[in-house]
Amino acid sequence: MRKKLAAGNWKMNGLQDNLQEIKALSDVAKASDCEVLICPPATLIGQMAQISTDIAVGGQDCHSAEKGAHTSEISSLMLKDIG
Repeated sequence: MRKKLAAGNWKMNGLQDNLQEIKALSDVAKASDCEVLICPPATLIGQMAQISTDIAVGGQDCHSAEKGAHTSEISSLMLKDIG
């Protein structure tokens, strides 16, 4: 049977100080019977991925192009590069 997934999208919320919440949530995620996924703003993805292996980290938006003049967009290559 597949595990349930609890996912949260921070949208345009979250600063480096909020990463402390991930450390606390990590303990809960370990003890839970579901997978936990957080999609923070792009500015926090790399740092969040380094904090906990018990929480999956995702991007909120991903442009189909690998690079280019796409203002405010992020590519899958860039997401992979930051962890």
